Amino acid sequence: MAPVAPSLHHAPPPTLEGGQLENPTGKLCLLTALYAVQGVPFALIIGTLPTLFATSVSDARIGVLSLGAWPFALKALFAPLVDSYFSRKAWVIPCTLASGALWLWLGHTIEALVLSRDTTSLAAALFAVVLLLAAQDVAVDIWALELLPARSRPYAPVCQTVGMGAGNLIAHPLLLLLSSSRLRDPPVLTLPRFLWLLGPIHAALALAAALQPEPERTRPRPSLRRTLESLRAVAATPTTRRIGAACLLQRVGVAALDGCSLTQYMRLPGARQEHIACLAALQA
Repeated sequence: MAPVAPSLHHAPPPTLEGGQLENPTGKLCLLTALYAVQGVPFALIIGTLPTLFATSVSDARIGVLSLGAWPFALKALFAPLVDSYFSRKAWVIPCTLASGALWLWLGHTIEALVLSRDTTSLAAALFAVVLLLAAQDVAVDIWALELLPARSRPYAPVCQTVGMGAGNLIAHPLLLLLSSSRLRDPPVLTLPRFLWLLGPIHAALALAAALQPEPERTRPRPSLRRTLESLRAVAATPTTRRIGAACLLQRVGVAALDGCSLTQYMRLPGARQEHIACLAALQA
């Protein structure tokens, strides 16, 4: 019989760690929530904000806004720093708190930025948020292997997939629907209110991460030089180069469609953001 892939619908059984029965469900939920907040800025940059800006700014200025997502593409440049210095939790907690503080600031200033059509300042703020969450992502990926019991570690990729998908679903189609004044006036949830709520959510996640016990290290932390040498050796392999080239070509093929389809549709007569929300929900 073929092995059954792990799923969050079937929680892993409690495991014995240190002679004590441990249920990993809480840790799995924490990891899923940490991955969910990483999916939020992508949904805003790629979906929600271009939809809201489509009828008021040019495609070039919306392109500037998309630069805010770049830090996730540059994770390989600063991942060795995260791997070589401090504990994983020492990266997760401050990055989560700092990004939450930036969300609070954006919640108070987003209306002024939208009204002034200042996509450059908005892109810079989102760049800072994504940079912090990219560092958090590197730390969480490794921390998950240290945090979870051995039998539960196969569920870590499930947490990432479910969490990122949930963050995208909440911050794009759901936010567009709840912020529509045509469905309900006043809207159920406005964009500034949503960004402001992310601040307390990040603070709660940082507190939950701080309450987790520090795992015992079974081997010394590698030096930065050794980590860079390992990264260079992996990047030099033919397989890595072929995969990188394939991913680059795949993104070039769909980048124009992803970047322009929403804005072009919103400029059509009768187009509404609720339509975009429904289409995005089907794609999620």
